[in-house]
Amino acid sequence: MAKSVSAPAPVGAGKVVVRVLAIVFGAYAASAAVVAAGVAALILAGVNKSDAFTTCSILGFLLYTGLALWAAAAPRLLQLVASLLLITAVGAGIGFLPALIGGA
Repeated sequence: MAKSVSAPAPVGAGKVVVRVLAIVFGAYAASAAVVAAGVAALILAGVNKSDAFTTCSILGFLLYTGLALWAAAAPRLLQLVASLLLITAVGAGIGFLPALIGGA
C-alpha cells in the first residue's frame, strides 16, 4: 500500500520577510558585535588598536558570510532570531569592556 505524501504547508510571507531581515540585518549586527568584542579582547591583550581592528574586520567578513548562510538554512525561525539577538548582545557587551575599564 502506497503512503500518501502531503504537500508541505505554505510558508507565509511574514516568515519570509522575517528570515530575510534576519539574514541581512541580524547577521550583520551579530558579526559587527563579535568584531567589536574581538577588537576589545585584543586591545585588552595589549595589541595595537589599528592592528586589532584590521584583523577583526577582515575576519568579520567571513563571520558575516557564515552567519548569513546559517540564517538562510536554519530550520526554526524563532530560535534563529533569538540566537542572533543573543550573539549581538553578548558581543556588544564585551565590546564595551575597554571603555568601562579605561583601556580605550
